[in-house]
Amino acid sequence: MTDLASAVPAYVLLAALAVIVVLLTVVAIVARAVVAKARPEDLQHILPGLGQVLASLALFLPWGRGTRGTAGIPQPVRSERRGGQRRG
Repeated sequence: MTDLASAVPAYVLLAALAVIVVLLTVVAIVARAVVAKARPEDLQHILPGLGQVLASLALFLPWGRGTRGTAGIPQPVRSERRGGQRRG
């Protein structure tokens, strides 16, 4: 198995690092602006929403996606076909 540094050119790694740094900088600026403009009594409602936004932005990072098994995904169960007819 080849090492990541030898398999990917340096400019690609630098570009990926630059994108991650820009994303983190934008997130930090937006979060700071939201918290600075919020009234102190509203912070208890703003911070959980801001946490959800940050958690969704973490999906853009390669390590932000957790490994999911198929056991955790619920599957819909349909007992009847469309039109109300049962197959017999």
